[in-house]
Amino acid sequence: MFRNLSVAVILTVSLTACSDADRAEFEQSVEVLRYDNAVTEVRRMFADRFSDQPFAEGRVYMVAEEHGELHTYALTPCRNGTHVCGASGGVGHVQQTPDYYIVTGAYPDRTFYLSPGGDGYLLWRGEYRDLAWN
Repeated sequence: MFRNLSVAVILTVSLTACSDADRAEFEQSVEVLRYDNAVTEVRRMFADRFSDQPFAEGRVYMVAEEHGELHTYALTPCRNGTHVCGASGGVGHVQQTPDYYIVTGAYPDRTFYLSPGGDGYLLWRGEYRDLAWN
């Protein structure tokens, strides 16, 4: 009798361990299906398929406000497409995330966040400024 009981206990503990692992995997897959994630993924898919992409046609021109004035910038793919060069001669790098092309080093003290469709942000002196690109 004790032998059958111990086998039953071992099987129950084994099934519980498996169900915890299965439950964790299920919860991770459900996370992908949550409403907020679905909205974000649809927005990204739409932007990827139907919006202009930075650097798709080469040079990108931007305009942003700094200290009350509009400033213009140009970023051009250079060095066989491995870097991005600013009009002032700086050579920068591009990092692509799901939402932005992030350009650093092309202009001193400026980081550009270019999103598909022609907008984004300029990080300048610790502040994010709206920008438009074409």
